[in-house]
Amino acid sequence: MVMSMGLFCSAQAAEGLWLPEQQPDWPIQPHGSAVLKVGGCTGTFVSPDGLVLTNHHCILDLLQYRSTLENNYLSLGFLAINRELELLAPPDFTVSQTLERTDVTGQVLQGVSDRTTGSARFNLIARNRNEILRQCETERDVSCRVVEHYDGQGYLLVRDQNFAQVKLVWAPPVNVGHFGGLEDNWQWPRHSADLALLRVYNADGSVYTPSHWLPLSPAAPADGEPVYVAGFPGITQRYRLQQEADMAFNEFYPNLIQYSERWLALIQTAMENNPDIALRYIPTLVRQGNRLQNLVGMLAAVDKYGASDLLAAQERELRDWIATTPDKDRFNTALRQTESALEFRQATLQRQLWWNFFQELQLPLVAQRLYRLAEESERADANRTRGFQVQQVPAIRSQLISQVRQFAPEVEIKLLVELLMLYQELPEAQRIPFIETFFGLDSSSTRESILQRVQVIYTNTALGDSAVVEALMKTSLADFRRNSDPWIQFAVMSAEQRLQWDLQERELRGLEQQGRSVLMEAFRRHARSKGARLPDNANRTFRLSAGHVAAEQTGVTTSEANAQDTLDNEVLAEHQAPAARTTLKTLLAIAGTEDRYELPFNMHAAVAVHGAGCLAESAEQLTLNFLSTADGTGGSSGSPTVNKRGELIGLVFDSTTDAILSDWHFDESRHRLIHADVRYILWLLRYVYQAHELMAELGFEENADGCSLNGQPIIPRPARVDDFHQDREE
Repeated sequence: MVMSMGLFCSAQAAEGLWLPEQQPDWPIQPHGSAVLKVGGCTGTFVSPDGLVLTNHHCILDLLQYRSTLENNYLSLGFLAINRELELLAPPDFTVSQTLERTDVTGQVLQGVSDRTTGSARFNLIARNRNEILRQCETERDVSCRVVEHYDGQGYLLVRDQNFAQVKLVWAPPVNVGHFGGLEDNWQWPRHSADLALLRVYNADGSVYTPSHWLPLSPAAPADGEPVYVAGFPGITQRYRLQQEADMAFNEFYPNLIQYSERWLALIQTAMENNPDIALRYIPTLVRQGNRLQNLVGMLAAVDKYGASDLLAAQERELRDWIATTPDKDRFNTALRQTESALEFRQATLQRQLWWNFFQELQLPLVAQRLYRLAEESERADANRTRGFQVQQVPAIRSQLISQVRQFAPEVEIKLLVELLMLYQELPEAQRIPFIETFFGLDSSSTRESILQRVQVIYTNTALGDSAVVEALMKTSLADFRRNSDPWIQFAVMSAEQRLQWDLQERELRGLEQQGRSVLMEAFRRHARSKGARLPDNANRTFRLSAGHVAAEQTGVTTSEANAQDTLDNEVLAEHQAPAARTTLKTLLAIAGTEDRYELPFNMHAAVAVHGAGCLAESAEQLTLNFLSTADGTGGSSGSPTVNKRGELIGLVFDSTTDAILSDWHFDESRHRLIHADVRYILWLLRYVYQAHELMAELGFEENADGCSLNGQPIIPRPARVDDFHQDREE
C-alpha cells in the first residue's frame, strides 16, 4: 500500500490551474492516481480498500436513483454498516482514474493549415480526433478523451479507467450535507457537511486496491497555512474579448436568470407537500438553484469590481502589444475571425438559450436520444458516433431511466407551458418553425390554448414508462419513424432542422478554433514579454493549484485599521470580514434560527454527549469549513485539499460570491474557495453514526491515551503555521 505523502514546498498563492506537466512551483505533487473524476466533480481515494471521498452534492443523482418514498436517502442519509449493504450506483454514474496523458497536438492538427477554416477545419480536426480515440479505446472499462489546451494551441489525449462498479457507503441527510439550503450557495460563512463516501470495485466484484491514496491530516488547517488543490475544474474563460464578456454580462446572464427564476419557482411550488415530486425533482431543484445563485452572484461581482472595465483594459493592452509585433497582421486576422463568430452567436443567442432550456425537459430529450440511438444502430459499430457504440448502450439505458425517474407530468407540463410563453417573446428572426408547427403556436396563442395542447401531448405519450423506453431502445429506425407517440413524432419532425443547426455549429466552431488559438498565442507571448507564465483555462482535465488559508478581504482590514490608528474596536469589528474557519460552535449558534438551519436530533444528541470528542479541545476548536485563496471554479467540487505534507485537510465544495468572477478574471484578493474540513466527517462518523469500521479504515484509532490518525496523535486545535506537525521529519 502506498500513501501520497510527498513533501510540498511553500508557494505563494497565485492564479493558475496548472497541468502536472507544467511543473508548478512545488517540487512534489499529489499523485494523480489518488485523484478521481466523480461524475462531473472530483474525489479522492482515502483508504487502500477503494474508499473514495467526494462531495454530497456530487452524488445527488445517485441518491435520488436509489431512493424510494419509504427509504429516502436524500432526507434520511445513508450508512452501510458493512460492505454487503453498500448501494450499487447506476451504470451512468461514473468514477474514473486518469491513467495517462499524451501530447497529440501534431496528430490532431495533421493536415490543418491557416487556409483551413470554418466547418472544413472543424471536420478535419474531428476526424483526426476520432481516429486517435478509435486506436486508444481498445480495452474494457477504458475511455479516452482528446482535449484542447490553450484554445487549440495544443491537444492532450487523456486515457481514463472507468471503475466497473461504484457503491455508496455513506452520505449525510440533505439538511446536513446542504446545511443552509440553496440560499447559502456561494455564501460565507458556511457549515456544510458536503461530504460523501463511495467505494469502487473491479469487474469481478473484488475491492479495487489503489496504488496511492491520501491520508487524513491529524491537524486542522491554520490561518495562513499553505494548501494545495488537485482536481478536475470545469470551464473558465479568462482570456476573452470584451465583446464576449459584454454579451454574457448584458444579455446572456440576465436572460438566463429570468428563465431560471421562473422554472425554480414552479419546481419549488410543485414540491411543496408532495413527497413524490420532491424526491423526483430535488436534483433538478439543486442544479437550477445553484445556477441561479451563481448567475446573480456573477452579475453582482461584475458590478462590484467593474469587470467590464478590467477586461477592456486587458484587451487594450493586448491590442497595443499586437501593434508592435511582426505578426500583427496574423493576430489582427484572428481578432476579426473571433469577432465575426461572436456577432453570429449574439444574433442567435436568445434562440439558443430557449432551446437549451427546452432540452432540460425530460421527455423531449428522451425522445431525441432514442431517435439518435435508432439512427446510430443502423450503422456498423465502428462507424457509430462516439457515445452510441454498443459498449455505451447500457449507460444510455441508465441515463434514460434516470430521466424518467426524475419526471412528473404535472411538473413538466407547467415548465413547458412557461417555456412556450417565453418563446412568444423571442425576436421574429430567432423563432423556430418546427416548434410553432408542433405546438400550434401563432399570434393568437394564449396560456390557456398552449396548456390545452401540452396536456394532450402528455396524455398521449408513453415515454414516462421506463418499460416503454427500454423497448424503444431496440426499435428499428423505420418502426421508430412510424411510432405515433407525440414526443417521438417531435423527434422525427425536428431531426432535419437540428441537423442543420449542427452543421451551422460546426462552421462557427471552426472559425472560433482558428481565431482563438491564434489569439491565445498572442496572450501567451504578451505574458512572456512581461516575464510571466500564462496558465491555461480550465477544461475538466487534471489540474493543480496552490494558495493559503485566508479570510475574505472585505471592508476595513486589520492592517488598514492599524495604519490609520483611528478606528475604535466597535467600528473595526463591524467592518472586519468573517473568520477563515467555521466551527462546531458557530454551527450550534445558528442551528434552529431558521427552518433551513435545522439539524437532526442525532447531531444535537452527539454534541450533548460528546461535544467535540477527541477531535478538538472544544466545539470552538472543531473546524467544519474553511476558506483558501487556491484557484478553482465549477467542477472543482470534491477536489482534495492537502497541506505541505500531502495530508488531506479537506475537500473543495463551493466558492464565495466574489470568487465567481474568477471564471472571467482572477484576482487573489477577492478569490476564495470554500472547503469542508475532514474533521467534520470524522466527527459525524465517530459521534453521530458510530461507524467504527469506517473510522478504522480511515486510519482513526482511539484508546485511553487519546485519538490518532495513521499513527499520528490528533492535534485538538487549529495549529499555528509554524507548528511542528507541518515540518516534522519523517
